[in-house]
Amino acid sequence: MDNVHKDDEGLHKAPSVPLEPVDGVDASKLSDAEKQMLSDLNMSNTASEAKDVFPPSIVEAVVPEERSSESVVLTQEMPEVVPDEPIPELEIEQEAPSLPENAAPPPLENVAAPPPLIDAEEEEEPVVAPEGNVTGSTPSIQTCPHCNWDMSLPAIAEPTYDEKMGFLHSVLGQKTFVHQYDIFGGKVVVRFRTLTTKEMDIIYRQVFAERETGEITTIQDYWEKVNRYKLYLQLTYLAAVDGSFTHALPEGYSPETNPHAAECYQLKPANPDHSYLPEIEEHVLGDVLRTETIQRSVNTICARFNRLVAKLEAMIDNSDFWNATEEQS
Repeated sequence: MDNVHKDDEGLHKAPSVPLEPVDGVDASKLSDAEKQMLSDLNMSNTASEAKDVFPPSIVEAVVPEERSSESVVLTQEMPEVVPDEPIPELEIEQEAPSLPENAAPPPLENVAAPPPLIDAEEEEEPVVAPEGNVTGSTPSIQTCPHCNWDMSLPAIAEPTYDEKMGFLHSVLGQKTFVHQYDIFGGKVVVRFRTLTTKEMDIIYRQVFAERETGEITTIQDYWEKVNRYKLYLQLTYLAAVDGSFTHALPEGYSPETNPHAAECYQLKPANPDHSYLPEIEEHVLGDVLRTETIQRSVNTICARFNRLVAKLEAMIDNSDFWNATEEQS
């Protein structure tokens, strides 16, 4: 490797092509400087021919002999960073204690199964039982959402043929519907009637006036008063079969509110601006429904009568209901 060419800094470079003199040059015509140049050229060519010229190997061309065989990576020097706070030590998890070599594996029945995977979107909310319900089931509806009827009451029995015909005759004759019940094992007879529209207006007007004067203060008292005034006007007859008592009440509030009534009340209101419903109430509670037991019993039968009327009114568009044949005796 003597024919390797290097520059002044020791780096490899390609060998230069030797210069050859041009044939037929007349030396007598050359100047002294040109003669000196021609002499130097001949001496240089003579020295180059005396050496064996070989191209340098790839290894020598890449890695010089005087340099270390280890590769050196030049990187930019980074300033040393000193942390402000000490770096916390990492916690090293302790290895679980190994079981003895002869220890038997735990039985499968004692190993708890992993919980099932449940999607958060599919997870159903737990059913919370309402207060007082320990079964977790949905409680039954106690009140009708449309008419506020008490659903705990027994269902209305199918009206009899006489009840259907009596209601139909009242409609055709444009009169109030009258129906009689036997109570206390048939020992007492009680009779009720429906009211006219003007009689209902008198009841609401009287209760509204009592609310304005402060006699009625709550909504419960308001409807309680409405139902009581209806009972006093609907009750037309109450008598014992043995004749111990008999109470025949007028069938109308006044000729103006019920012109088809056979008899109406002949009372004057204590307050001219109000109706005389308070006077009718005093008369009924003082002479007819004297005890609380009789008052509640009659009120219960009156509620049954009003339910019968509601049942009959609900069947006005059912032709089969009204065309039913008479029941067999």
